[in-house]
Amino acid sequence: MPINLEAIIESAFEQAFSRALEQTIQSKAEVLFKKAFEDGSSLSKILEEEFEQGFQRFVDEGIQWEKKKPGFRK
Repeated sequence: MPINLEAIIESAFEQAFSRALEQTIQSKAEVLFKKAFEDGSSLSKILEEEFEQGFQRFVDEGIQWEKKKPGFRK
């Protein structure tokens, strides 16, 4: 079976381009989200309130263990 070197190289370049593009987009998106969640931002305040409420529930109620029945759910 002949090996199509040109197709292999083209596929490798496409994959490399796709990975590099994805990494670049993720990096830029991460920068935007970090800015959005900086101290004092509205999103940061919302998150902080949610954390405090969740922590307060944990302190008030403790760990709630659910009794599970053996077997599979249908």
